Amino acid sequence: MIRVMYWWKVTPGREEAFTAAWAGVTRWMRAHVAGARGSLLIRSGEDPHEFVAIARWVSRAAWEASRARTPDDPELLAHVQVMKATAERARPHVFHDEVADLTLTGEGDERDMS
Repeated sequence: MIRVMYWWKVTPGREEAFTAAWAGVTRWMRAHVAGARGSLLIRSGEDPHEFVAIARWVSRAAWEASRARTPDDPELLAHVQVMKATAERARPHVFHDEVADLTLTGEGDERDMS
């Protein structure tokens, strides 16, 4: 399992639109893209316009395969357009290997680490 971190600087006053679009993209990816396992979005405590997403993928190859194709789904494209209109990438994405995850999932289920 890998994690990919993304950083955004969101336009002041557009935070709700950005987070709704991010959720739409994440749900679409999880439902339609092989290897996508969802994402966590966090907001900086020091700068309310800075957001970080941590996406989980089964492998870097799965992430790269998802980037190689261009989906034309209108729902996905609408969410992506809102994200682009409300925020800019603050830093390039970074890959991390998952060592352990002791959090609860966003769906309220516990992951067994045994």
